[in-house]
Order: sequence, then C-alpha cells, then structure tokens
Amino acid sequence: MIHIQKIALPETGRVLVISDIHGDLHLFQQLLKKVSYTPADTLILNGDLCERGPSSLGVIRYARKLMDSSSRVFITEGNCDRLIHHVFDNDPTVFDHLAQHPHSVMNEWIEEQGKTIADFDSVPALAAFYRQTCGAEIDWLFSLPTALEADHYLFIHAGIDDRADWRETSHRSAVAIPHFYTRTHQCEKNVVVGHWPVVNYRSEAITCHNPIIALDKRMICIDGGNQVRFDGQLNALIIERNPQGDRIRFTSADHFHKLATITQSYTPPADFIGTLNYPHYAVRPLKRGTYFSLCENIALGLTQWIKNEYLEKKDDGFTAADDLSCSGLPVRAGDQVAVVDDGCAGYTLIKKEGSVGWVPKQFL
Repeated sequence: MIHIQKIALPETGRVLVISDIHGDLHLFQQLLKKVSYTPADTLILNGDLCERGPSSLGVIRYARKLMDSSSRVFITEGNCDRLIHHVFDNDPTVFDHLAQHPHSVMNEWIEEQGKTIADFDSVPALAAFYRQTCGAEIDWLFSLPTALEADHYLFIHAGIDDRADWRETSHRSAVAIPHFYTRTHQCEKNVVVGHWPVVNYRSEAITCHNPIIALDKRMICIDGGNQVRFDGQLNALIIERNPQGDRIRFTSADHFHKLATITQSYTPPADFIGTLNYPHYAVRPLKRGTYFSLCENIALGLTQWIKNEYLEKKDDGFTAADDLSCSGLPVRAGDQVAVVDDGCAGYTLIKKEGSVGWVPKQFL
C-alpha cells in the first residue's frame, strides 16, 4: 500500500503545483518569483526534487525551508528522491551510477564532506557514511508521502494502476509508471502527475513542453522536461480555487534568455512536424536534403525531418544525437521568441510559449 496523505485545499485561493525540479534550484526560485508565490498560496512539489541538475541539495534544503515556514506546503516523493535506497540495499551497481551521474544528490553529499567515490571500498562502507553524515536528510526524503489526496485532485509523481481499488497501487507504479497519459484509471479525481515529460506524448505533433490538461480523462501531466531535454522547461500548474468551479492555467520558466524578433511570418510545410524522443533515436534516412534529412523513425514507424547536424552514423545505421524537435514552428512577424540553437546551417531552433521548432534564419 502506498502512503497517501489526505490534505484540505482552501475553497478559494491558489494552489501551485510543480514537479521534476531535478536539482535546478535557480530555475525553481525563478519560477516561484514568476508566479509571485507567497505563503498564502498552497504549494505542492510533486516529486523528483533531486538528480540531474547542479544543486540537488540546494533544492532539498530550500524545499524543507519552505515546508517548515508554511503549513500550506506539501511534497510528494519521486523515484529520483529515493535512489539512495540502492545503497542501503547493497546494490553493487551504485558505484557505476555515481560515476555516470556526477549531478546526483549522492555525489553532492560525498563532495560536501570533502571526499570522493575513491574513498569508499564497498557499498556497506558508503552506506555507513551516508547514515552518519546525512541521515536526517535521508530520513526526511523517505518520510515524504507517495500521494496527496484532496477533494477533487490526487497529486502523485507518476500515476496509479487502473484498478477500482486504486489506493492499492503499487509503489513502483506510483513513482515510476511510464506513459501514464496513454492509460486509463478509475479514480474519481483529477490525477496530477509529473515524471514522464509531456513532450514524450507528442511524437506526431509540434514539439511542446506545456502541461497536458485533459479533464475528460481526469489527468493533468505537468513534467516540462527540465534537466531531461536540452530544450525543456519547469512548469507551474496554477489552480485558482472557486466554489463555483476551479480555473486551471499554467506558466513556466526555462534557461533560454537570448531573444530574437521574427521579421516575417513563416508557415512550415504540413509534413514538417513531430518530435524525436528518448529512447527512439535509431532512424533510417530516406532522403537527404540541404538542411534536413527525411528519416524513418525505426521504433515508431514515423517519418521525421531531422536536422542534418543532429544526424549521426552509428555502427551499421544512423541515430539522432539527442532528443530533438522535428517541427517547423509557425510564427508571425513581430513575435518575440527565445533562441535555443542558432549554430546550425540555414535554420534556427527557437522556442515560443513552450513550443520548440525550426525557422529559416532569414526570418529572424
């Protein structure tokens, strides 16, 4: 049984929901400032405070400070917040994980004490170190509820099993179930999740990191791919409470501060659309163009235009170098856009209101 904490949301006022901060303290604070957060708001952090970004400890400590200063701050556990359990389970792959993921809270705890991985000759020795030096923070992470149940909402990091007794959802599903939006559930409430970047659901659509608010499915997915995709963002879901019915909207923050103005409108061809997402990088080139190659995405069976600079030869085939927009982005003259990648020939990758795509350089 998962740990479900029941909470009472105010009848009026704002409920702010943020998930998958992933150690990005600067962007988290920037987003709170953008939404003008005050202790009068209810703030819910829906899992994955840690990993990937440069300051997991900074996020943990700031989140604890927010919680200590207000009874309206609630935090659920995410799969990344509990990775240290592998140490206490004596998992021999822990040292490989630490070597491959320098931006891990487990590495930050080690570095804070002036040590390195080389100072530990076994997993039990590492476990003893963590218990002695940072046991209180680990206990706090392990104490976080798996879900928060309110009147019309269930806040849970990844999702729930499709069963009538959904409160019996497995812990693994609660914190790590993939593709939740493609599933169904039997909870009578709107289930608000992070964990799975929303762009992963948009392989055949314009690349977009904005939340998916699907009240007909009783699902709201808010993971903007921050620190997971290079063009991602940190989303804040804003639920404005009202006895006559809640209003739900969102805003976001990202790391793209170089702006450009569109000089003339651009409408991309109808087939210039789609998103290439992990782990479906293997492609088969069909037609080579000056700036893009038309490729078959082998796993998905889709045809996608991939920027030539992001196409790599690998073994006996080809692969995309990273998660990537395969979309042209419609824009109008006078639009202000953020520049994501202006180092490629012919086209610039831009971002506008959460959507990411390519426009010809002469249009900026």
